[in-house]
Amino acid sequence: MLAPIVFLFFMLLSLSAVAAGRNAPGLVPVKHTPSMDGIALPLVSFSSDQGFGYGAVGGMYLYGEGKTPYAHALSAQVFFTARGAMNHYLRYDGPQLLGPLRLEGRLEYRQEKSSPFFGAGNLSAPDFRGDVDDERYNYDKGSPGLWVRLRGRPFGEKHPFQSYVGYGWRYTRVSPYETSILAQEKPIGIEGGPSGQLLAGALWDTRDDESDPTSGGVEEVALRVSGLATFSRYQYAGVTLSERRYIRITPRLVFAQRLTLDMLFGEVPFFEWMTTGGVNVSEGIGGMSSVRGIERNRFAGNVKAFSNSELRFQAARMAFFGQPLALGAVVFLDLGRVWHPGVTDGKWHEWHPGIGGGLRFSRRAAVVRMDYARSTETGRQRFYITFGHMF
Repeated sequence: MLAPIVFLFFMLLSLSAVAAGRNAPGLVPVKHTPSMDGIALPLVSFSSDQGFGYGAVGGMYLYGEGKTPYAHALSAQVFFTARGAMNHYLRYDGPQLLGPLRLEGRLEYRQEKSSPFFGAGNLSAPDFRGDVDDERYNYDKGSPGLWVRLRGRPFGEKHPFQSYVGYGWRYTRVSPYETSILAQEKPIGIEGGPSGQLLAGALWDTRDDESDPTSGGVEEVALRVSGLATFSRYQYAGVTLSERRYIRITPRLVFAQRLTLDMLFGEVPFFEWMTTGGVNVSEGIGGMSSVRGIERNRFAGNVKAFSNSELRFQAARMAFFGQPLALGAVVFLDLGRVWHPGVTDGKWHEWHPGIGGGLRFSRRAAVVRMDYARSTETGRQRFYITFGHMF
């Protein structure tokens, strides 16, 4: 237990230094001018699915008259995990680049030596006993890609309605291990190749704070379409419906709820079974972004549904290196299941639950999440340390 505490302390030290404008150990000093801010810091995380992660992340903010919160933002990340994964990216954000329209874009490269695949459906791989390193349930994947998105508020900055359009492209390299379920089943997409998507969506956002909300909510509908015209090898479409709601029970206690339904139609490659659409993409069923306590992407299929319920308690506020820091605690219940054509998915009430609790450390928009979760079906336990609320 000592290692996670040390890593958590190190992350909080970095966050406090960023907020205070000072250099923490390992922080790269960046010159500041009235029109520019920049920072770079080490990045450390842990999850039972990926092991320890390490790397660096940095950002630069350029300001302009009449531009809020900034004119341009550039961020970059280099990240590796103990299980042979990489996640590197370069991201741009121009909140008011084209009048009231926000332009966002990202160029990235991901690689996983042990990308999970357990087959399709809600009852997949019944003989799995929890060894995530077993080659039967993994394959080697590489996926460079990019996306660009144009988002705006057509009825004014204060109006809750937002809409967006965009385009995403990814080339997926698939290398199955000889003994793997993937090599045996050979689903659509085993050849890999390009998949381009046209993206569109709408949100109704009434949250009081985007990064750490305590009231309001956001409803979203998102569409994605892939075909020859989008430079894709596969022709399919997807619809995502999402509801996030935040209810303040007392000044320190908030109930948070998320419901997500994702449906895919057509010639869907297997590596899309695990993903959802929307502004904030999730994966699963299983893992730190869908159902905690269950192995990452343990259940996958054309239709995914999951629910996340959290009771968030702000325990205390304190000074850390001269900066205000909020300490919180969370208990949660996650539920999820999938449906897939041609396989047995079980009865309608056979959902996969995960329960647990965690700690939250927050400084303004920066939130450190530390969760312990357990699957009530198998008794297996997972542990996660990362940045940001789950939703």
